[in-house]
Amino acid sequence: MDKIQKEQMPILTEEEKESRILRLRQQVVANVWIQAFAGLAEAAALTKLYYLEEQVPGTLEIVQGVWIQVIGTLLEAIGLSEQLVTEDESAFFYGQRHAVTGDWIQSLGGIVEAIGGERVLEDAMRKRFDELVP
Repeated sequence: MDKIQKEQMPILTEEEKESRILRLRQQVVANVWIQAFAGLAEAAALTKLYYLEEQVPGTLEIVQGVWIQVIGTLLEAIGLSEQLVTEDESAFFYGQRHAVTGDWIQSLGGIVEAIGGERVLEDAMRKRFDELVP
């Protein structure tokens, strides 16, 4: 933070600072839960589309990747919630472990989804080139 930004920030008492930190942490947790439920809705819709549309190579991996990400986001939200509600140090670290594990799972889901996306793209390009008139 530069000098100008520091000068413009109001001077807070320790109690006001702790109160703001708690509110911001609560907002973070609420937003991750919203992200988890939005991901759940996305995964459900993609699954329905998968069964209704033509299944091309890679679409299954996309659906699987999104579901894996949802699982990771839910685990992250659980971990963040655990951290927010506990004052026990071991329970706090347990919540941190859940959140970090959720992040890893989301990353793996993103990789699976990206692999599926590459396969869909390759299939589309192959079909396009197959249809060219010499």
